[in-house]
Amino acid sequence: MFALVWTGAIGGGSDDPTAVGDDTSTPAVIVVTDPPTVAGSPTSAPSDSPPRGTPVSGQVDVPIMMYHLIGPPDRPGNDALATSEADFAAQMSYLDCAGYTPITVQRLFDAFDGKSALPEKPIILTFDDGWAGQYTYGFPVLQQHEFVGSFAIVTGFVDAGGPYMTWAQIGEMSQAGMEMMSHTVTHIDLGTQDDATDIEQLASSKADLESHLGHDVPYFVYPAGEPFRSGSTQRQAEVVQMLRDAGYKGALLDGTGYGAQDPSHPYELNRVRVSGGEDIYTYAGSIYGPDPDSVSC
Repeated sequence: MFALVWTGAIGGGSDDPTAVGDDTSTPAVIVVTDPPTVAGSPTSAPSDSPPRGTPVSGQVDVPIMMYHLIGPPDRPGNDALATSEADFAAQMSYLDCAGYTPITVQRLFDAFDGKSALPEKPIILTFDDGWAGQYTYGFPVLQQHEFVGSFAIVTGFVDAGGPYMTWAQIGEMSQAGMEMMSHTVTHIDLGTQDDATDIEQLASSKADLESHLGHDVPYFVYPAGEPFRSGSTQRQAEVVQMLRDAGYKGALLDGTGYGAQDPSHPYELNRVRVSGGEDIYTYAGSIYGPDPDSVSC
């Protein structure tokens, strides 16, 4: 069974932290095999987790949620990127009530390699750009539920003032078990810059994170999803090779809209965009979760 999946934003909005207003680019359409069948109210996606020691050999259903701002919008026009504190708390309560277990990207790759089994209902919570509200409003809620999150940091924005986190805050979250990933130095478009610039950004952001955190940072998040939203197939392959050469083991796309992950494409992990103002029923439906009313969540 096949499904065409729209790779654009749910509810519009750009994930460029320097942009204001909606993203009007036309993303591509990808094909995902065997998505869960939905009839009427959303239903839980089936779990395909193999036992420990058995590498994942095909697609596995692990939704990777893509958040940006948590709390008030940093400026007018960014409402589509901002999940309010109340909405975020409700979403985390829903996941907890519905039996989801947030995991790190590393644990997903451990399952790919047969090093560990996935929980029954795994989900990954990712947060792009390093906005301060992720620490101020998001981190306490994650801790309240004993959830782990994965944060994609634009290293050039750290300690730069304004609405971004500090190295001290990032270090505190890392010590508490949160996962940190690279998101370049200045949120560049990897599809349109020259090779030397891309290579430097990939290497520098990884080195900065590792220097401050004291451990390897093997995962990357494409700024604005490029070059996988509008770049050529050739450019996509070139950037993936740059990531390999820089020591990254995998990378995450920009809101492809479905949670099927393919271990044969570790540099093209799918994500589900969470838009500002999204109600809990839309949120549940985006991951094929149980209807919040039916499970009293």
